[in-house]
Parts: sequence; structure tokens; C-alpha cells
Amino acid sequence: MENDPILRIEDIKKAYRAREILKGISLSISKGELKVLIGPSGGGKSTLLQCINFLVMPDGGDVWLEGRKVNPHRKRELYGYRQQVGMIFQDFNLFDHLSALQNVQIALLRVKGMDKKSARERAVAELERVGLGKHIDHYPAQLSGGQKQRVSIARALAMDPKVMLLDEPTSALDPELIGEVLAVIKNLVANGMTMIMATHQISFSSAFATEIIFMEDGLIVEQGPPSKILSSAECARTKEFCSKIYDLHGEGN
Repeated sequence: MENDPILRIEDIKKAYRAREILKGISLSISKGELKVLIGPSGGGKSTLLQCINFLVMPDGGDVWLEGRKVNPHRKRELYGYRQQVGMIFQDFNLFDHLSALQNVQIALLRVKGMDKKSARERAVAELERVGLGKHIDHYPAQLSGGQKQRVSIARALAMDPKVMLLDEPTSALDPELIGEVLAVIKNLVANGMTMIMATHQISFSSAFATEIIFMEDGLIVEQGPPSKILSSAECARTKEFCSKIYDLHGEGN
């Protein structure tokens, strides 16, 4: 059915030694939605995204993609799943010895098995899509933080993901570079990309999120549309956090 979740997470748990990081998280997202995770540092947002992509193996719970439960212990199935669920990190995770073009086309060559000409054409197209057509031969050291993050987004898009996970994609950027990355994400929203994004960009979330999920201490405290969570949250802790974020970031970000 049209409204069936494209991605569903059930009772995801994760602990490191004696500390529970995730205490049973369940959520789902349908095609074209943007769900935003907010909450204090250490609340479990990054760990949740990494568990969804199996970069961190959950201690319990299941992930379903298009109605099919993912078995991360089958390597071929895991590789196929990761091609469909792209991940954008805080710190870009680019190969420093490769140009922007090479960073984008390497997975097309090695994972998708495309020929060099086709891989180059696709990589160039994705770099142009994020506004980096004139920087394809530049190496990460020659790029700004915002440009590096846009290369990482282009790299994920080149794999034709069904869902993208974004872990605070602007947190490592200088304030003047945040806008260029958010502009790319806004364009993805407008074109129907399905995304789960951890961020402190409250004004962006207010304008573009389908749902905001407030996490703290490994639990979902409250979730709902931006109008509810940001303006009339039921939980006092949600109200307090959103108020502090507004004070810190203001309306300009």
C-alpha cells in the first residue's frame, strides 16, 4: 500500500558495558517523509542512526525495509541493504587521497560494478546536483567543510538510496557554511527523498520535517508534527529543550 512504511524499526536496543544507550526504540517512516531526531547530546540519536545502518550492531530489535526484515548477519544481504539506506556523517568520511569525483565514483565502480565512463558520468551529475560541478577535481584538503559535506551527500545519492540517514550533517560546519548544506537537503525534501535526520537546526526542522522525534536517555520522549513539538509539546522536558535550542540558534538557522 502507498502509505506502508518504507523503513520500520522495532524495539532497537544497544548498551555499552553497563550503560544502556538505546532502551527500545521503535519508529517508522513512509516514502517521501523527513523525520527529524532532536534531543540532548548523549541521548542516543547517533547510535540509533548507526544501528539502523548496522554500522553499530544492535543488541536487540529488528529493522524492516519495504516490509522485509533485514538480517545483518548475512553479508550479501547487509551490503545490499546499505546500498539502499545511505548514511551521511558529521565528519564527512571522505577519502583524503581521492578527488571529489573519485570519492563519489569509487562505490559505483567497486560496489555497483559500473564501467568507468558510466561511473564518471553519474558522479559528475551528482556533484553538479549539489552545486560542485566546478570542484570535481579538488581534493578534500582543497574544499571547505560545506563542500566536503556536499561531496558526501553526492556520494550517497549516487547509490540511488531509498532512505537517507543524516547524523547532524551541519554540526561540524562554520555558521556561514551551514546554509549551503541545508539548501541541498531542502532540495532533496522537495524531490521526495525519504530521510531521517538528527539535527539541532530547529528552524529548518520546523519548516521541512514531517515529524519531529525528541529523544533523551535512550528513549523517545515525544513525537509529532513540528507545530505540536515546537509550539505545544505535552512533555515539559520537550518544551524546555526546544526553548533552549531556540535561544541558542535563534530563527536564522
